[in-house]
Amino acid sequence: MTDLGSVAWPPAPIKTARLVLREPEARDRAAFIELFTSPEVGAYIGGPRPCDECERALPETPERRPGLFVIELDGTMIGTIELSRRDAERRSHVRPDAGEAELGYLLLPEAWGHGYAAEACAAALGWFADVLPDEPVVLCTQTANHRSMRLAAKLGFTEVQRYKAWGAEQWMGVWSPVTPPA
Repeated sequence: MTDLGSVAWPPAPIKTARLVLREPEARDRAAFIELFTSPEVGAYIGGPRPCDECERALPETPERRPGLFVIELDGTMIGTIELSRRDAERRSHVRPDAGEAELGYLLLPEAWGHGYAAEACAAALGWFADVLPDEPVVLCTQTANHRSMRLAAKLGFTEVQRYKAWGAEQWMGVWSPVTPPA
């Protein structure tokens, strides 16, 4: 995230009933490559990246990126969550000055269907609400991605707009600590 102000990064690992959200480490590199090259994971985000491209592009030791959490289950990375500022040209008008935070997440296919995404995203949103109170968060997904649409509703995101981009209908929702769950 580009503007955390006085928020210290990285935070202490965030622990839930089953998961740990933490900063990426060198031991996560193979899981990152698997995540980025998976046809299932890439289905709604432009497709998988070629493995050799990921091998060349990903550093052995990850760079510190404020807002990027690894989702860990039993000591193993199963996905990522990122809270990052939207670019000005992608402004949603949720905030008058744009620059709202956007929630993104990717989980390995074997982690799907167990409630890990909801658990991890709820924890990340809780952390965000604690460090930047009253700040909205947006989430964008393709309407065809039924799993993400259900997760957005479960997390309490409410629809702001639908639009066409990248050849598909997109959905944008907003969440804030004061937004009642759907």
